[in-house]
Amino acid sequence: MANEPASATPKESMPHLVAALAASLKAIDDDYREEMREMRELLEEAKQEAEKHEPNGAKLKAILTDCKKMVQTFAALDPVWLGVQRVARMVGIP
Repeated sequence: MANEPASATPKESMPHLVAALAASLKAIDDDYREEMREMRELLEEAKQEAEKHEPNGAKLKAILTDCKKMVQTFAALDPVWLGVQRVARMVGIP
């Protein structure tokens, strides 16, 4: 037990990461193509790195940290954007 690694090795965890990134890319393509263009580019880069025989863990972490910040920003601004759209409709802007 003492010799067992504390977490999965990168090779063990990458297929799951690739699948999760592919699902995220599909969701963006289905629902948020233009709004999430930059996020999609980052996720595509992360997916390509994760698919490598020996992925660079530091690079993946940096890319996914940027994605996390973008999602947090997008989520925080979404209610503001909905408010702007409502006001625009009230004044006759479609």
